[in-house]
Amino acid sequence: AEEFRNLWENPDIKVIAQVRGGEFLMEMLSYLNKDWIKKSLPKWVTGYSDSSLLNFYLTTNFHIATITGPNVLHYAIKYHPSLEKQLELLTKEEIIQESFKQYEGSYSKEKIEYELTDKVCYKSLYEDTKMEIKGRMIGGCLEAISTILGTIYDKTVEFSNSFSEGMLWYLDIYDSDPFHLYRILWQMKKSNWFHHTNGVLIGRTRAIEKIEEFTRIEVFHKIFDDLNIPVIYEVDLGHVMPSFSIINGSLGTFYYENGKGSLKQQKK
Repeated sequence: AEEFRNLWENPDIKVIAQVRGGEFLMEMLSYLNKDWIKKSLPKWVTGYSDSSLLNFYLTTNFHIATITGPNVLHYAIKYHPSLEKQLELLTKEEIIQESFKQYEGSYSKEKIEYELTDKVCYKSLYEDTKMEIKGRMIGGCLEAISTILGTIYDKTVEFSNSFSEGMLWYLDIYDSDPFHLYRILWQMKKSNWFHHTNGVLIGRTRAIEKIEEFTRIEVFHKIFDDLNIPVIYEVDLGHVMPSFSIINGSLGTFYYENGKGSLKQQKK
């Protein structure tokens, strides 16, 4: 927390780009003093996975825009257009990201480039028709951001209620099997996190697909069926690369048709 404060208050630093890790980042929150966060000129904080909790906290508690996207370590491999998009988010007022053609079907730490092997195909949980979903972008790694559910750091409902246009949630599932996934999403739903929501985008995952006869898709139906909102899954976001970069708090418009999609984000 002290290291973060030194970076946050330094006027010469414009971006705090996280490298990796953050498994116990929630312990840091009690040391992030609200006064010095508010008094300093806001700057970009970027990262994903465990560190998306910090992004989520800064946005929902202080209305500070943050970026969920590739960590710094991803820039050590061969160039991919998704990396450039994250850099564009830092400077452009509007950005559009189109669904990719292929994604990494398997993962290896010892790689020099994304190993693109499988065809990208977005899927709709309900009627598979052309659609447009608008709302304020909010989300992150499911297992990380859910850590603050019900705590003094949970200002999610207040944040969503402050925008008349409603929320557009995006969720990155890292390793939750269907049982664990259902418990987390159930908690989020019962805490009214999905109140005032226009749609949900869910990223690809390598987590266990089913336990006995209980599947991930069944989890989605149990959580979202009665909300009457569109849910698109297998989207280009999260741990299965390549991934979109998303500004928490931006005005997002997601277009879906025939297994493909695009995301437009506006800084306003």
